[in-house]
Amino acid sequence: MRHLTRGGRNQSQQWSPNDGANRARARIRRRYRSSNDRGADAESGGRAGPASSTTTKQSALRVRVVREPFRYLGLSTLAIGFGQWAQQIGLAWLMYSMTGSAAQLGAISAFRGGVGVITAPLGGWMADRFSRRSVLVWSTFASMVQAVIFAFLIAAGMIQVWEVYLLALSGGIIQSVTQPARQAFVFDVSTPETLPNAIAMNSILQNIARVTGPPLTGALIGFFGNSAPFELLAATQVVAMGLTLLISRSIVSKRQMSGRGAFRDIGDGFRLVWADKSILGLVLVATIPSLLVYPYLPFISLISDQVLHRGAAGYGWLASMAGWGSIGGLLVIAMLRSPRHRGLVMMLSFFLYAGAVFAFAQSTNFYLSCFFLVVAGVFTSVSNVLNNTLIQIAVPDSVRGRVMAVWQMSQGLQPLGALPMGLLVATHGVQVGLGAFMLAAMACFVLFTLCWGTVRRM
Repeated sequence: MRHLTRGGRNQSQQWSPNDGANRARARIRRRYRSSNDRGADAESGGRAGPASSTTTKQSALRVRVVREPFRYLGLSTLAIGFGQWAQQIGLAWLMYSMTGSAAQLGAISAFRGGVGVITAPLGGWMADRFSRRSVLVWSTFASMVQAVIFAFLIAAGMIQVWEVYLLALSGGIIQSVTQPARQAFVFDVSTPETLPNAIAMNSILQNIARVTGPPLTGALIGFFGNSAPFELLAATQVVAMGLTLLISRSIVSKRQMSGRGAFRDIGDGFRLVWADKSILGLVLVATIPSLLVYPYLPFISLISDQVLHRGAAGYGWLASMAGWGSIGGLLVIAMLRSPRHRGLVMMLSFFLYAGAVFAFAQSTNFYLSCFFLVVAGVFTSVSNVLNNTLIQIAVPDSVRGRVMAVWQMSQGLQPLGALPMGLLVATHGVQVGLGAFMLAAMACFVLFTLCWGTVRRM
């Protein structure tokens, strides 16, 4: 059996067989690592002596085989992205138009996000227990059904506030099932060599939806009313489901469950993350921007109004700049080979992302502010792609869905950072509030880089 590595060292050199806790962790790692270690194979593939030419031919064949499935998965991701933005914008506008309450608007967004975080481990378990293709098809079908039901209720004037919360509940659960399976399926339809490019291309498609989805949804609401976003959601889910069905059933991933029940299998995902310092570090570093940086996004409107004096029109331009910057950064990642010292490049990109947002918060010139947001978009896309890629390479396929669910939970902690950021903005102003959070994030990235060597050396 192949030994695990942590930071490039043989795992057997660091784990004591006499330590009961370590033995329990080692059993979990052996159970899942023995089923698949394609990431390690990728790193050593070019140094296999006489077998290297055979490996190269097999890799080339694999690239040709997965190209078409990835195309279908990518297009379905684009359709899903439009649908998710339609639901997010439509849900918020529906609640505000019904109640006129900013508190209800914040509550519905936090409720939907909280549901997604809580139920993400179940989605990860399903991605490892069942065919990921089937999980995507059925979760997309469920999203289509709930969109049709709520579009009818809204169009008929029968929608109630409690039903909007029910819509948020169902949407959060469906997304928590879909996302781990979709993230893990990117690995299934790519190769270790093409994985960084595949993740970058997948992210590009998501950002295209991010840039164009909200204005499209707003236009539909203006022309056709509050039911239009959910009609668009239903239509995009039909398209996404059809594209997913075109992916061959022969694309499968190795699965290995303990047979001790769903809760213990879900627990194994958390225990594996805790046992592997590299994976744990990658998950933890992803929580820093979730708590300290991402919550700045709603406050762009305050910067536009109170600092730059550009109002709603300026807010629209500013909000789109980070998205365009992300697309640019992702295109660079997709076209280039995977960089050396990926862990260090990732940490530098996280640091520069927070620095660019800090510069945006302090700027009083509209055009400079747009530039800083473009730069922020470039570095957030690079850092997130590298973070995702390193986790995908490090994780054994049989537990990939559960680990990606833990990673997704770390991405969903933004509401926890939004509240203290909002309080600081309310008491000291938007520039001071955002600036303080960005400086704290930059300090955290520096400390993490210095202290967590296993990630820095990846």
